[in-house]
Amino acid sequence: MALEHTIQQRREAMEQQTGGKASWTAKLLSNPELLCKKVREEAGELCQTLEADEGKERAASEMADLLYHSMVLLSVQGVPMEDVMRVLRMRFGTSGVEEKASRPPKQ
Repeated sequence: MALEHTIQQRREAMEQQTGGKASWTAKLLSNPELLCKKVREEAGELCQTLEADEGKERAASEMADLLYHSMVLLSVQGVPMEDVMRVLRMRFGTSGVEEKASRPPKQ
């Protein structure tokens, strides 16, 4: 994904940067607390689009924000989007209830 590549580029640039203004992505990459706050905020705003009947365009915009921030979080954890897509493909055709029941318990 192009966005995933851009996030990785920002990460590499951040590691080499000695001064200047950091990008928003670099700020998120360097501050896990801020990043998690943004993911939670964007998830709430996406839910609000449904609850307040804000329409398709607003829902798409909020989902784009959530996806972007989630991809930055995945980058911090070293999880490529292909891993996420693989999990989704494995779940295709499986009942959500069955899939959740098959997961190992959380530690």
